Amino acid sequence: MSSLDQVRQHFDRDAARFDAIYAKEKSRGSRFVDAFRRVVVQRFELVRVLAPLPGRWSVLDVGCGSCRYGLALARQGAAKVVGIDVSSAMLDMARAEVEQAGLADAFELVAGDFLGYRTSERFEAVLAMGYFDYLREPLPHLAQMKALCAGRLFASFPKRWEWRVPIRRLRFQFTRGYVRFYSRREVEALLRAAGLTEAQAQLIDMGRDWILVANCLPTPAAAGEAR
Repeated sequence: MSSLDQVRQHFDRDAARFDAIYAKEKSRGSRFVDAFRRVVVQRFELVRVLAPLPGRWSVLDVGCGSCRYGLALARQGAAKVVGIDVSSAMLDMARAEVEQAGLADAFELVAGDFLGYRTSERFEAVLAMGYFDYLREPLPHLAQMKALCAGRLFASFPKRWEWRVPIRRLRFQFTRGYVRFYSRREVEALLRAAGLTEAQAQLIDMGRDWILVANCLPTPAAAGEAR
């Protein structure tokens, strides 16, 4: 079974439970488990603060899940949100949430592999939160995200050397899923390979994850070389 199929099955099976991490009201048991996943909410709040722009702007959310990010950013002024995910269960939840919020006109939800997505559009915010955890070959994905970004790129990379890694790895082995982890050096090498310079990319240490915030607009020096 390919890693893509493993990821699809994992999130089809666990869609409701994963989405519940964002819920404010939950059982005591869920609150205890989610305490170990606090970074999921922290990175959500970080993007809500940093992504919005004045004027008309758009969002590409890769691995959008139930579209929690897209819905929050649409409420903060995003004119268009494209969400892509391999999990039909997650996208069913996203469609229901978007309809309930009355924001269906602002959304395009796409089922399938991101590398198969084709568009001439460029997006002011590109998101890949909780996405690189599940890729055997991350570079083509990051390179395509950079190519589609006309503003800021946000992505998370789970740390390799972190106390929760053995627990998470064991859980995915038990469910026959796929997950991977990154050292900071690996992330930095990946950014360079994708053409993101040190001046463009910032890595934020958020405990369990490295959070990438990258400016994908050409730097003045690069713009001068292009001319």
